[in-house]
Amino acid sequence: MVFTTLLSMASLWLWRQQAASSGEPVHHAAPRKTAWRRHANA
Repeated sequence: MVFTTLLSMASLWLWRQQAASSGEPVHHAAPRKTAWRRHANA
């Protein structure tokens, strides 16, 4: 459980870093919540 949480947090962090480096504005609040919900349901 803890490992899964850490893994999801790390993947989200990397995804946000990639989005920031590609020059996109930081407005990913909704997709991030959806990803958390999808992960929690899985």
